[in-house]
Amino acid sequence: MAANWYQEQPTNRNFLSPVGFRLDLEIFHGVDFFCQTASIPDLSMPIAEVNTPYRRVPIAGSGGVQFGDLNLRFIIDEDLKNYTSIHNWIRKFGLSEERSDSEDHYSTALLYILTSHNNINHIIEFTNLFPVSLSGVPFDASITDIDYLTADVTFKYERYDLRDETMNSL
Repeated sequence: MAANWYQEQPTNRNFLSPVGFRLDLEIFHGVDFFCQTASIPDLSMPIAEVNTPYRRVPIAGSGGVQFGDLNLRFIIDEDLKNYTSIHNWIRKFGLSEERSDSEDHYSTALLYILTSHNNINHIIEFTNLFPVSLSGVPFDASITDIDYLTADVTFKYERYDLRDETMNSL
């Protein structure tokens, strides 16, 4: 056992940077979302509890997996291109008079996780993603320092998968 100690050591001692990420939405080519915050959504599995004389024992349920929402904050570009892309997506499929059944309202999204050298290390692929809320844009002429305007958007989706930089499953 003592002779194999080197095999049990971590092979990568670099830590994951919280500022290395980028989002691409399949349906909006050429639109950059300048993401400020994003997170891999939570994942949970329902459980069942069995009563025993001493305590309740949890067991793995068979109810599938539940995915949390994908929440993003992005800087709004001067032409409002990224904001209006999401805005129109929500309006188009939320208002029955603007909706066309021939068009698909889902998209694939790729959240790229970057290394400390800004190379793609992992990809989170979201399947059948669609927006459910978009924040307003607060203008304020009384501020003294210019902070660029941001918007928050919440997406629902069918599933997400963790992939390596070549799109193979992890």
